[in-house]
Amino acid sequence: MISKNIPLITFYLIKNIAAKLIAVLLLMVHINSYAIETSIQLHKVDQSGTYGFSLGVGDNFFDQRELNWAVSYNRLTDVNITWNNDDINFDLDTVDLMLSYRYYPHSYNRFVKGLIVEFQAGAGVAITENKFVWDELNEEKYFSEQGDINGVFGFMIHKKFTKQVAMHIGVKHYPDYSEFGDVSSVFLGFTYTFGRQTAY
Repeated sequence: MISKNIPLITFYLIKNIAAKLIAVLLLMVHINSYAIETSIQLHKVDQSGTYGFSLGVGDNFFDQRELNWAVSYNRLTDVNITWNNDDINFDLDTVDLMLSYRYYPHSYNRFVKGLIVEFQAGAGVAITENKFVWDELNEEKYFSEQGDINGVFGFMIHKKFTKQVAMHIGVKHYPDYSEFGDVSSVFLGFTYTFGRQTAY
């Protein structure tokens, strides 16, 4: 028997904490904020048949467009792990807290001028537990637990279409996600920016 879900009351508690965390982060940067950037990403994990998505918000620090933060909810489905010669699939749900540096190429070429190269680093906090239960032996094995903190790195290239809308492609990598080892994905995403923005 595989347990993928957390009790309903725990889910709402975690959801409430995540909402408060996002609200505090938004409040912290509100005074200095030029804009709030929202994003959606579709992920293809480096395993057959494994996909996912991310929903996030972000902003810059101290009116510096190069230095940014982001908070995102991430879900990867059917991530495989082999244990005792059995292949087991789990869904991974995390809240990622990321810091990033953005490089804006200087060029007279309009296409190149619209590109942004971004390097990210941060931590992913697991919000679900994944365990395998042997009913016959009354034993269980945890592969990840609520609150596990795992390092995460990212790289992406943005292409701006307007001041508000951009598309991006990139790679996200968890070097050591609990008992799952390294988990990597490539993704395609879009961002929409609300509010006043710095000049390019």
